[in-house]
Amino acid sequence: MPQESMYAAVDIGTSKIISIVARLGPEGELKPLGTGVAPSNGVQQGIIDDFGEVKNSLQESLAECLRYVGRNPVDRYHVVVNGDHLVSANSTEMLGSGQEVVTITEQRLRSLISSTSGSLEQQLDTRSEQTLHMIPMRYRLDGMTGVRNPTGLDTNELQLEAHIVRGMSVPLGNTVRALQSCKAKVEGMIAHPLASAEGVLTADEREMGVIVADIGAGTIKTAIYREGTPVYSSVVPVGGNQLTRDMAVAMRVPYQMAEDLKIQFGHALPDAIPANEEVLIPATQVHPRRMVLRRELCEPLYLRSLQMLKLISEELYKAEIGAMPPGGIVLTGGACRMPGLAEMASRGLRTDVRVGGPLWYAGLPESLRQPEFSAVLGALQWAVKHRNRPDQERPRGSGERNWSPAALFRRPFARSGSRRAEEEPEFEDEQI
Repeated sequence: MPQESMYAAVDIGTSKIISIVARLGPEGELKPLGTGVAPSNGVQQGIIDDFGEVKNSLQESLAECLRYVGRNPVDRYHVVVNGDHLVSANSTEMLGSGQEVVTITEQRLRSLISSTSGSLEQQLDTRSEQTLHMIPMRYRLDGMTGVRNPTGLDTNELQLEAHIVRGMSVPLGNTVRALQSCKAKVEGMIAHPLASAEGVLTADEREMGVIVADIGAGTIKTAIYREGTPVYSSVVPVGGNQLTRDMAVAMRVPYQMAEDLKIQFGHALPDAIPANEEVLIPATQVHPRRMVLRRELCEPLYLRSLQMLKLISEELYKAEIGAMPPGGIVLTGGACRMPGLAEMASRGLRTDVRVGGPLWYAGLPESLRQPEFSAVLGALQWAVKHRNRPDQERPRGSGERNWSPAALFRRPFARSGSRRAEEEPEFEDEQI
């Protein structure tokens, strides 16, 4: 099996580390060969904070992944990077004086892309920040907008609009070192919002405009697409772990017991649960076992889910998208599997919402068709699509190659006269 046909990706998440190796088939399809999932220790809100713990978890995940690969071990990985240090901006660069006609060649186009990236680098403190992605969005030729590929056209003036994602050098460098400590190399880094979008979006959704919200254990990743390309991406340091902590405090149980209760009985909309349904809370060292109403158990999940969806709406407001895109919202990530969350998002954001897992993999096992695997599988697809692209930044100093509105939730679920209606947080009346 040729080494060039093998692709590998790893997602160092807050709750688990997922690695996967796949082979590129003759039709361009990726066929999974091995997968490794290990509990993640030493990661908080997407950022490594205990190197030794992460190394052990990463070794476990990679070892399980490579167990079935065979004689050709894979040592280069595309890594999904996370954390609220990832920020995005849209930049514009001009080519031509407006007085002389020029023919746009591939070389001139590459020069314009390099100039766009270089202009941003001059504005950054390159000791602490670095560019991960520089993605051309659209071109403007002599005032004509919406040009996708200007190669071969004549123009007096060419304008490029690009989406640029950058991150802090230290956490990115720690991710590279973690892989290197496991005798693995970083082939490329993909920002988590874009990796998730790559895994769950259809071509039609990208084209007509859509929002992807990946709700993981430690962070919420948002990406907005329009006319086929990303126009906004961000990471917010709140995630599904906070749901579990809220339940643990409210029910006075240990964290892991709260996690099990959340998975088995959790619901974002308590009113959808029969009023008399009860749940047995197991005994702890402090409290005996007891029965509680399931609605009472889910009340903290309801309130925290509202806050999380409000944070997503605030990201949409920051993006200044004007109106909700026709494609609506695609929820992904492990926390989005909680019953009722998609309905809450649809009612609160007043748009179509679907829960998305990986869409496109031939022969993908059912166990991998879950929202928590969207980013790592999306990173594989990203790697294949961008394998010959020269415009991806490499991590400096790593020695590797080929780098590739709040108001919409104003009491939408409160019952008139209920206790929740009085306690529900007030959201402002700004519109997207």
